[in-house]
Amino acid sequence: MQSFGKKILNSEQLWQYSLSLYPRVKDLCLQWQDNFGVNVNLLLFLLYLDKQQQSLSEQQLQQLEDLLQHFSTEVTQSIRTLRRTLPSPWLESEMQQPLRLQLLSTELAAEKLEQQLLVQHFNQFSHSDDVLPHSQLLDHYLVLINAPVEQLDGEILDLYQQSQQLENH
Repeated sequence: MQSFGKKILNSEQLWQYSLSLYPRVKDLCLQWQDNFGVNVNLLLFLLYLDKQQQSLSEQQLQQLEDLLQHFSTEVTQSIRTLRRTLPSPWLESEMQQPLRLQLLSTELAAEKLEQQLLVQHFNQFSHSDDVLPHSQLLDHYLVLINAPVEQLDGEILDLYQQSQQLENH
């Protein structure tokens, strides 16, 4: 257990943090997304909370995961699937590139909305006395989605280290 002073977070700061960190951890994030069903935005948010020395209770983490699961399934993943299905046999290649770029832009807008939802809900949570240590949020999330945490210890540590190496956001 840990006591902390809860900050009000800013979704644009989270977005800028994510844009800075993501290129460093992209391959691992996509691998976890495809292999374990990790929501990359929730993963980045949990790393951001650690960097900000903020935390969540187990119940709050579950609420955020549920929230994103619904939004991501209905919106973000649908756009991603459509983008990934290109090339289409019905369109000539020069017609597909503008569509692919538009879908990518739309997918990024949906990703940004996911982060706004995370921050909005975090800011609405009341202070909890049973928060998890902020340095263990990612482990708890991976357990929550049944990912093989023990096998991923080195990669988890690398994510935290990459996050800590960023300039303050």
